[in-house]
Amino acid sequence: MRVMITVWPQMCHLYPVIPYAQALQNAGHEVVVAGPPGATEHVTAAGLTAVVTRGDEAPQSAQDWARPDLVTDLAELERQASVLGVSADVRDNWDVFYHFMLFGVRFHLPPEPSSDNLSLVDFALAWRPDLVLWDPWFPAGAIAAKACGAAHGRMLMAPDYSGWVSERFVAHRDAGGAPERNPLAEAMRPLAERYGVEVDDELLFGQFSLDPMPEEMRLSSTIESVPVRWIPYNGGAVKPEWLYRTPDRPRIALSLGVSTRMYIKGEWRSPKIFDAVADLDVEMVATLNQDQLQGITSVPDNVRTVDYVPLSQLLPTCAASINHGSSGTFWASLANGLPQLIADTDERQGQSIAGEGEEAQFQIPERHILSPIAARYVAENGAGMRLNHQTQSVDEIRTQIIKVLDDPSYKDGATSLRNDWLALPTPAGIIPDLEKLTARHARG
Repeated sequence: MRVMITVWPQMCHLYPVIPYAQALQNAGHEVVVAGPPGATEHVTAAGLTAVVTRGDEAPQSAQDWARPDLVTDLAELERQASVLGVSADVRDNWDVFYHFMLFGVRFHLPPEPSSDNLSLVDFALAWRPDLVLWDPWFPAGAIAAKACGAAHGRMLMAPDYSGWVSERFVAHRDAGGAPERNPLAEAMRPLAERYGVEVDDELLFGQFSLDPMPEEMRLSSTIESVPVRWIPYNGGAVKPEWLYRTPDRPRIALSLGVSTRMYIKGEWRSPKIFDAVADLDVEMVATLNQDQLQGITSVPDNVRTVDYVPLSQLLPTCAASINHGSSGTFWASLANGLPQLIADTDERQGQSIAGEGEEAQFQIPERHILSPIAARYVAENGAGMRLNHQTQSVDEIRTQIIKVLDDPSYKDGATSLRNDWLALPTPAGIIPDLEKLTARHARG
């Protein structure tokens, strides 16, 4: 069958889907990865076929995102949260959806359909894929699938925020509530109506979802899902010589992802963490670039900073992982059976852009959007702890680091989570399911 994969053209969204594309291609299916410019070299480096739609390269700075139609309507956010009965214990889910996911969706689906999106749908109409797999943060793929009659499903890369929110709207509607407009549906509507595609629950959810999340991390409950193992993919790189040998003392990875380094200068968690390990008999490898090191005046002798090293090379040599809870680093650490300290704070989720032109800068909380769920998961399963740099002292953080290294129960917990991960089918293992789902849903 022909398979089109569409994804937000940045590494943090592309890398999680490459194992699906490679598995399908290795099984003899014809696969393309289609989308705007911005990730083509990473697609082709993975041995895959890229289709680049017409338009500008994906934004790389806050200046590119400073568009009037992207300003979050805080009053509407609060009004709908009240109408839908979003309680305090799940408020994070709503705020992540509204401030971050919806922001990204609206960027790629402007009120007037962009040349990128028109080109994507036109390619689908010409090439006629049997199956479209799409990134929930880049839902133009769903519209392309419906326009050309392909079966289609979402590739979840995080807990299902859009599914969770959409279920709130469905519940409100089914309970006889006054009509409410789902902002995700409204963002998709201009492009959908351009091609005569109905904006319904299937368009928002997909006909199914590939879901690597463990049960405790899932947010949606009514959407058909295909459980699958998350395969960490970091691209290729030459292995540095210092990673050849087993380290002489426990090695700790400090990895804070590839997203914030693109938009934010400075790194708020690292100074306390550096101070906490400075007098320990450990080695820390911190994957921080120059922007992230900005403002850090002292790096201990037992901390090695590297701009980038693939986690697939670094983590097998480590005894523990300190990270920000984002899917890529979290899953790579889990797949290597490492106890984790996940940085998280008590702040409300949200984001804004301050300043104009060259002075524009993102303003975001000192927590990652996924960190609350990831931190709770490892803590509840005895595989690590939550680290709050805002409220914990250096001594308290040092005690946590010592504990996850010395207390064997954390290694046991991490091993148990790894075994649960290994029990899930690989991307290659779900291909028969994808073939059946395609036969069921494609219009031909």
